[in-house]
Amino acid sequence: MENDDRDVWAQVLRGDARAFGVIWDRHHIRVFRHLRSTGLDRADAEDLTAATFLELWRRRASTRFVDGSLLPWLIVTARNVARNASRSRRRYERLLSSLPAPEPATDPAERHEVDDRSADIRSALAAASRTDADLVSMTALEGFTVREAASALGLSESAAKMRLSRFRHRVRRLSETRPTPEGGT
Repeated sequence: MENDDRDVWAQVLRGDARAFGVIWDRHHIRVFRHLRSTGLDRADAEDLTAATFLELWRRRASTRFVDGSLLPWLIVTARNVARNASRSRRRYERLLSSLPAPEPATDPAERHEVDDRSADIRSALAAASRTDADLVSMTALEGFTVREAASALGLSESAAKMRLSRFRHRVRRLSETRPTPEGGT
């Protein structure tokens, strides 16, 4: 014969962690179904089922059995946990509605003026070969030395230096050919 909840609960109170799992296995689906029947969505019912069993653990010394079962106590506790959660949600919504509406925020990208030099570098990178773009990225952004980047890319150090020099000249040419804004120097 299977132990009733009182016998299993006595094991829980003696420190048997598996015994609590037995109680969970026996009753969590019924508690979940009860919470779902009150109109809660699946996620909320799952959360409140877990909260109900947390209450069971917290109040383990004062639980009540009906005909050897914890299920009635769990159902009543689940209803109370759900009511408390609903009350808490309503208080939170009242608080939010009492706060002033936030001022519209501007997009940080719009507040930051585009640096023409950065735009020139991006244009030069877009037009560069894959090897040149990798070389610039490795040396300028990743902090590799020219020798380390050249080695990683299968280039000689002198070839890498020449490619970087050509890249700098391309960026300068782009800056020189860009039209000057009206009233600018």
